[in-house]
Amino acid sequence: AKPFVDRVMSFVYADNRIWVRNYQILESQPENAKEAHEAKKDEGRASTSSLVEIGPRFVLNTIRIFKGSFGGPTLYQNPEFVSPNTIRSLEKRSKGSVYIDRKRSREKAKERKEMIVVPVDPLASVFS
Repeated sequence: AKPFVDRVMSFVYADNRIWVRNYQILESQPENAKEAHEAKKDEGRASTSSLVEIGPRFVLNTIRIFKGSFGGPTLYQNPEFVSPNTIRSLEKRSKGSVYIDRKRSREKAKERKEMIVVPVDPLASVFS
């Protein structure tokens, strides 16, 4: 059979996000009677416990909180959240403006080329 493992989950709200961590409780038992006596004298108990992060860990960015399970009136909406679709559309628009700028510069170059007046060469008809 598998050994029993105590676990603790930590939920912390910071930076407008929910940080989730998973820890295991490790209880260390003294090796011999002398260590047990020293630990009990120092800390007041025979065993010591510590937390070790075992994962998984993740961060939740709250977008919207509804009154119901998956719908209903909105109780909270994050004003700082920008959807990935909005970011993608802005990137596409900026790429589109690069294309428009390139077309305009080609038109200006064409106009400058047409404005250049080449003087008539008097010797052009000599060899024809």
